[in-house]
Amino acid sequence: MATVYHGRPIEPYRLGVLIDLPEHPGLSDCWPDAVRLACEEAKARGLLERDVEVVVREVYAQPWSSAHGLIKAYRELVEDERVLGVVGPFTSDNCLALLPEIERLQVPTATICGSIRFAGDYAYAFANGGLADEPGVMAAWLRANGHRRVAVLRERTQIGEEYSEFFRYELQTHGLTITAEPPVYPATSVHELVEALNICRDSKPDALVYLGLGGVNQWVRPALERIEWDPPRIQTTAFVSATYSEERAQRLEGWVGVDQYDERNEVFVQMRRRFAKRFGYDYATSGLSTGYDIGHAFALALGRMRFATPTALRDAMDTLRRIPACTGGPGTIITLGPRDHRAYKGADFLILRRAHNGTTTFEGVAPVVPWRQPS
Repeated sequence: MATVYHGRPIEPYRLGVLIDLPEHPGLSDCWPDAVRLACEEAKARGLLERDVEVVVREVYAQPWSSAHGLIKAYRELVEDERVLGVVGPFTSDNCLALLPEIERLQVPTATICGSIRFAGDYAYAFANGGLADEPGVMAAWLRANGHRRVAVLRERTQIGEEYSEFFRYELQTHGLTITAEPPVYPATSVHELVEALNICRDSKPDALVYLGLGGVNQWVRPALERIEWDPPRIQTTAFVSATYSEERAQRLEGWVGVDQYDERNEVFVQMRRRFAKRFGYDYATSGLSTGYDIGHAFALALGRMRFATPTALRDAMDTLRRIPACTGGPGTIITLGPRDHRAYKGADFLILRRAHNGTTTFEGVAPVVPWRQPS
C-alpha cells in the first residue's frame, strides 16, 4: 500500500500499551510484541492500510502504589503521544481506578480485566478469566469431583471480594457449603498464611478454594507443607502464572486452576509459530494469546474506521463479530457490539489446568449440566 500521499509521508496509526505489572515474563514482555504482530499481519492481509506504531508505558501501580502514576501515564499516551486506542492495563483494581479517565478522554481501551464493573462506552474487556465467570467453573469442577464442603481462602481486595460474591451465588446451584472463609491480604507471609490455612483445615472441608489475584501463591506451598495438609484444591486464574515458568508451576504443585491457555486451540498453536519466527521467542501463556487477540481486534477496527479518531475507532470495534480467538478452548470467538464490550464468547473460553512436577496439563472443561428438568 502507498506510504506517501501528495508528496507527504502517511503517518502510522498509534496504539498505546499500558503495563501495570512490569518485569513479568510471559505477560508484560510479550504483550507489545503480540500487538505488533497482529497489526503487521492484518496489514499484510490487506485489512489495514497503514503501519501501526506501538507506544509502551510501564508503571508500578496497585498493589505497590496508588493509581496516580497509572492515570498520569494514561493521560500522557492520549494527550502527548496522540494514540487512537490503548491496550492495558492488566489488573481489575487498576482498570477500575482508570475507568473514569477512560470515559472522560473517550479513547477505546482494551484490557484483560476480569471485573464486570469495568464497563463503559470506551471500555473493552478481553477478560483473562472473569471474576463473575470463574466461580461457576470452579463450582462445577468441585461438584463433578464430589467435593461438597469447601474452605475458602479469600483475598481482602476488590478482586477477592468480587470473586467471593459470585462464588456464593453458585453454592446452592451446585450443592456446596463453605466451612471456613479466612480473609488474607495479597502481601502476606508464610506465617500469616499458615494461620489462615489452619482455620481452613480445622473446618474439615472436602476441598480448598482460593479466590484472589495470586499474591499468596509464592507462599502457599510452603504454608501447606508446614501444616502437612494436601487437600484437593482449586483456584482462580491466579493459576495462569503456573504456565509462565517451571518455578511458578512448582509453587502451585497439586493445584487445579482456571486458565485460558489450551493447547487444543489451533488458532493459538499457529500464531505461536509465527510469533516465534518473528521475535525469536514465544510463550505457552494466556498473556501471549490475549495480547494478540486485543492487537488483532484493534488492527481490524483500524482498518474499518471511517476517519482517524478514537471515537471512530470505538465505533469500528463495535462491528467485530465471530473473530476466532487465540485465547480459550477451541471455538472461542471474539464478538463485540455497541452495548457488548466483553469480547470472549463460548462455553469453554475458560478451561482448567493442573500443576504437577513443574509443568501444567489440561485438566478439562467445566461441565455445563442442565438443572433437573420438570417431567
